[in-house]
Amino acid sequence: MGMLTRINRFLLQHSLRKRKIPLKLWHQTIHNMPLMQRYTNTEKMHLRLLASQILNHKLITPVKGFELTEPMQATIATQAALLVFGLECPEQDRSLTWLRNWREILVYPAPFHNGRQTTFNEKGLPASWGGFESGETHYQGGIIINWQDDQPHPLRRHANQVLLHEMAHKLDMLDGDTNGHPPLHSNMNQQVWFDVFSHAFAHLNEQLDQGINTTINPYAATDPAEFFAVTTEYFFEAPRILQRAFPDVYQQLSLFYRQDPLRIVI
Repeated sequence: MGMLTRINRFLLQHSLRKRKIPLKLWHQTIHNMPLMQRYTNTEKMHLRLLASQILNHKLITPVKGFELTEPMQATIATQAALLVFGLECPEQDRSLTWLRNWREILVYPAPFHNGRQTTFNEKGLPASWGGFESGETHYQGGIIINWQDDQPHPLRRHANQVLLHEMAHKLDMLDGDTNGHPPLHSNMNQQVWFDVFSHAFAHLNEQLDQGINTTINPYAATDPAEFFAVTTEYFFEAPRILQRAFPDVYQQLSLFYRQDPLRIVI
C-alpha cells in the first residue's frame, strides 16, 4: 500500500469516526433489533460506521406530521446498513456505490394510500393497484416506508422487513431494469442466477395455481422483481425458511449480499 493511499485512508477513517452514531444511542439501537444479534462485535463496529455514513449522506424525512426521533433515524440507517454490510466498506470508500440511486427515505407514521386507482388490463388482471401500502419505491425517486410496519419487531415466520424489501428494489434498478436481476459480482454466474430464480418463481406460481399453501409470502409470485424483494426479506429475517423452501435461491442471495445469515440461527 502506497503512502498516499495510507494517508487518504487515515483521513477517511478519522473523518468518519468523528461523525459516528453516539455509542449510547448505538447500543440502544442494536439492543432493539433482533437481526443484529447474528453479527460479531467486530462486524457491529463496521455496521456502526456504515450506518453513520448513511445518516451523513442520505436524508431520512418524516411526513404527515410524524415526529422522527434520533433513535428512529439510527434504526432506519442501521437497517439500511444491514442490507449492504457485505457490499460497502466505509473505512475505505465513502461513495456508497450500492446506494447511489436514491438519496432520501420518506417515513410515514402508518400505512399510506398510494394515490392510485385500481385498473385492469385486457386479461382482467390488475394493471395498477390502488390502496394502502407499507412501502413503495420509484425508479427515479427515493424510498417510502411507514414506521408502524418498519420499526423493530420480534422475528416472524413470514418475513416483513419493509425497508429491506424496498431497498432490494433499488438494488434491482441499478442496472436500468426492475426484473429481479441486480448487477452481479464478477465471481457470480449470470445464467445460474437467471435459472435459479426463474425455476423458483415458476414453482411458487405452480403451487398457487394448485391451491397449495406456500412457504413464503405469495406476494413473491407477483413478478420476478417482487420475488427478489420478498426473498431478500426472508434471507435476512427468516433465512431458515427460505433455505428450506428454495435452497438454491438462498445460495445465490448469499453470494450476492456476501453474507450468510444461517451461520448463527436466531
